[in-house]
Amino acid sequence: MPEPAPVATAPEPAPSDTGTTNSRPAITAEECAVKHGIVVGDIGDGAIHRPDYVCPSGQPPLGSIQPAADGPVAIEGNVCCPE
Repeated sequence: MPEPAPVATAPEPAPSDTGTTNSRPAITAEECAVKHGIVVGDIGDGAIHRPDYVCPSGQPPLGSIQPAADGPVAIEGNVCCPE
């Protein structure tokens, strides 16, 4: 009798193309505004996704912006920075 075919499983998440990860909380743009933060987008080099990224204010991000379910999605990503 032939062996059963292997069961397909979801692939492991790939590391980001910058080779880094971060552990920032995911927050919405509205939550960012409540925290008196500003939304800063990535210019395409993945800098905001690096754990050592600092905002224009010189402080680390308050969180990574999670798009609203019915809102636009930033392809490169956004973070919430303290003003």
